[in-house]
Amino acid sequence: MKKNININNSDQWPIRQIILGIVLFASGVAVGYTMRDLPALAGGSGGAAAGAGAKDDPSWGPENAKVTIVEFADFQCPYCRQWYTTVYNQLYTNYSSKVRFIYRDYPLPSHADAKPAAIAANCAAAQGNYWDYFRKLYGDSRGLGDAMYSAYAQEIGLDISAFNNCLADNKVANEVDLDMKDAEKLGVNGVPAFFVNDRFISGMQPYETFREAIEAELNE
Repeated sequence: MKKNININNSDQWPIRQIILGIVLFASGVAVGYTMRDLPALAGGSGGAAAGAGAKDDPSWGPENAKVTIVEFADFQCPYCRQWYTTVYNQLYTNYSSKVRFIYRDYPLPSHADAKPAAIAANCAAAQGNYWDYFRKLYGDSRGLGDAMYSAYAQEIGLDISAFNNCLADNKVANEVDLDMKDAEKLGVNGVPAFFVNDRFISGMQPYETFREAIEAELNE
């Protein structure tokens, strides 16, 4: 059975905001918060979120956590960047000992830098330094692009020769494609998209939305 939780805004929206909402919804970035019954892709605890987290994807938090959060996102997506700058650090500070967080790639075809950035991040992961690179991609004002991928790698102390060899390895690109296929099996069609166990959260939602979902799962 599908269960929906609607987030209500003011009934007195100006016409411009109504039009903007329609455009965002049509483009796959409309915000929403729903709970629905979803099959886990790989079984295990944590509902759909656990199934959506491949073993080789970057994660933090206890592996046996009662709550698993999976984010599907795109490093070039402005809404994903906004979520990182406004929600991510709070989430890590308050729940890193209680929640397992898994990041998976969903580079939109319309974003030319999204897939190369995802590949670069996975190559940083191959040297055990995914999260420092992740913070560079989302948090550094210099942005994306081939020159920056190399610069970020140097700045966090990666072996540049190994990093460049990794960038040319099709296996890494295939891993990104696998993330996208899994996302589509779960009904994801826009970013950022999150699973908090079986709770699906779509779009750039505020920290309070995630806090409420996490606390509800912890208390079940």
